[in-house]
Amino acid sequence: MDRSNLIDRANEIAGVARSLSDNLAARGLPEPSFEHGLPAPLQTDAPDSDALAARVKLLGVLDELRDLLTDPALLGSPELRNPSMSILALVRLGIFEKFPSEGSTIKDLAQQLNLNENLVRRLMSHAATYHVFFQEKLDFFVHTAGSRILTENEGMRSWMLVGLGETIPGALKIAEAISQNSNSEEPQHSGWSVQNATDLPVFQALANMPERAKVFATAMSWLAQLPGYSPQYLIDNFPFGSGDITVVDVGGGIGHIARALVEHSPLVQCIIQDRSEVILQAGKTLPAQLQNRIRFQAHDFFQEQPIHGADVYLLRHVLHDWSNKYARKILQALIPALKPGAKVVLNDRIIPGYGEAHYLKEREGRDYDMYMLGLQNAQERTSNDWKALFSDTDSRFNVTSVSKPSKSYLSIIEVTWEG
Repeated sequence: MDRSNLIDRANEIAGVARSLSDNLAARGLPEPSFEHGLPAPLQTDAPDSDALAARVKLLGVLDELRDLLTDPALLGSPELRNPSMSILALVRLGIFEKFPSEGSTIKDLAQQLNLNENLVRRLMSHAATYHVFFQEKLDFFVHTAGSRILTENEGMRSWMLVGLGETIPGALKIAEAISQNSNSEEPQHSGWSVQNATDLPVFQALANMPERAKVFATAMSWLAQLPGYSPQYLIDNFPFGSGDITVVDVGGGIGHIARALVEHSPLVQCIIQDRSEVILQAGKTLPAQLQNRIRFQAHDFFQEQPIHGADVYLLRHVLHDWSNKYARKILQALIPALKPGAKVVLNDRIIPGYGEAHYLKEREGRDYDMYMLGLQNAQERTSNDWKALFSDTDSRFNVTSVSKPSKSYLSIIEVTWEG
């Protein structure tokens, strides 16, 4: 395995780029640009030349450096690059759970799993190009950091199954969904529903697919525990106020945000609301020392909010699951319960606007926007989109603060009710 360090790699990149630039200058040719594209000698079908070879080499070393600096849990992830079909197949075949810690030959692995040896070789060799497994010699593979995570972590394997088996196929059917229902904001008019030949939205359909629903739930639980989704970013960066504070965690799941909040702020009381089956599960796991500060309530957030006069109504990673039509309904359901000065706090993704961030950051946000469009006919939003959502819902909603902790995937949007 290549052990060269970052400086060696960076020097190699600089050297190849300099050579390519000098070669083009000597020919009186412009360097590549997004506006004009590649000069003729660098185009794929151009005759072989030093310049073309330098382009190919530069693309390779840049891609390798990016993979080297990527969290191993995201290598081969559908969010990072084109779907890695072999990894999905390897997860479904159970190869990660069975792969020995010391490595394995293709022959031994195929025999152990009772699979065709040549097919296993093809899958493993493809996965190795994503740095998931390392091909040490002709037919012997060993672990990389990425494959160790997939071997040891059921949540990560579930995330791969959801990404490559649910999200990406749904996104690939966006065009068909739009063609059939171009003006619809209904969740069942999604690429996922087209892909799965159902008139039901994804979460309702999965209720009739218990195995897929379990994988989906495991994946979402794993995602919520990633460092960029830590509840600590919300807790450390939002001033929930002084004195006794009541927070209603709308769609709060099994309560990991509420638990972190009450442990951080001794005067905070939390009410966690979610579907009845979720609440039943969550209540069983609440530690005894928190039972006097956290309570659970079954509630459909499209119905009128039953807790009146709370200080904060928290919606964490909820509204991105819904189109504007349904996001407005969720917000409107809060209004009868809001006292003047009450806060509605969103902890959700904000897509950077044009020129507000490096294009890779914007691309990441817009990638997720496409995933939500394909999955549930829903959307991620820019800062202006969020402000418009509140003003369109009710003019008494006043967006008073928008911030994003530097390492968090999610921003904090504080809205004050001025009714």
